[in-house]
Amino acid sequence: MGDFSLRAARIQLGALIAALLIAIFIAIGITAGAFVLSFAVQRDLARQGTIPENLAWIFPVIVDSAIFGSTVAIVILSKLKMHRRDKYFYVAVAVSVVAISILGNAYHAFHSATVAQQAVAAGQSIGYMPLDPAVAAMIAIIPPVLVLAFTHGLGILIKATGIAYSDYKIEIDNAAAGVGIVATQRRVMRNETAEGFQPSLGIVETHHAPESAPHSSPSEQTSSSVDPESSNDEAHAELEWFIATSGLPDAVKDTARRKLADPTLTWEMIAQTSNPPVATSTSWRRYEKFDTAARAAGFENPPLIDVRASDAQFADQLVPTA
Repeated sequence: MGDFSLRAARIQLGALIAALLIAIFIAIGITAGAFVLSFAVQRDLARQGTIPENLAWIFPVIVDSAIFGSTVAIVILSKLKMHRRDKYFYVAVAVSVVAISILGNAYHAFHSATVAQQAVAAGQSIGYMPLDPAVAAMIAIIPPVLVLAFTHGLGILIKATGIAYSDYKIEIDNAAAGVGIVATQRRVMRNETAEGFQPSLGIVETHHAPESAPHSSPSEQTSSSVDPESSNDEAHAELEWFIATSGLPDAVKDTARRKLADPTLTWEMIAQTSNPPVATSTSWRRYEKFDTAARAAGFENPPLIDVRASDAQFADQLVPTA
């Protein structure tokens, strides 16, 4: 089951990296196309704004450079632990500059379509049938809007890739830890438990000589030595000791304790009530890490829960996040 989780985490990470690379190439293409269109439009607007012909190209360079710089800053800062106000500064810059580009493109397209319609109405041939000015304006704002949308989408993919990498690293660390360390903890736990009961055994042997001690029948010894409730409590205590002293992540320990305390909890409920909330598959993988380590240490059902039965029962919850 540990190999399955490692493969699942590796596949998830690889898929997100591939999606991120594809999104980056798409964003580069959209941004380059938007810059070319925006450059021509904004240079024309600069001319209409009485900026000299030889200096009109500076205006689109300023606007497009601001869009490019703020976009790069947003992508780079999306995974850094900084004050939100610093990150939102570049978000505000990007939104403001893209808004300028959107308004400029919309105005230019609306004005050009209006002039073209007037020329056609006057009987002139312009070689094409102009669109309605409102429709032309809506078409003109598509490139800058997509630039802003893909910038936000890249930030989301980068965050998702970081989360997937963290899960994958946890799987690698758990696999590298091996069974030996967990088994050693189990042996130490058993030794400490045995030492805790030794003094009482010594007292019995001291006060009761072997020849005078009453002999009970095998059936009586079996019934008196086996107490299911006491054995179950002891097993749960040993399992809790294992959870507390193991090197498992805190999130894994919390998931294990909650599932063991209430086996009726579904993986979806555990995922939604986690802090912070996680995907359903993540809560299942966390418990699976604990279950693998506990079984390697020698624990069985009970006190462990048959995770295979839980997987079959809640398999439908894992499909959307696979």
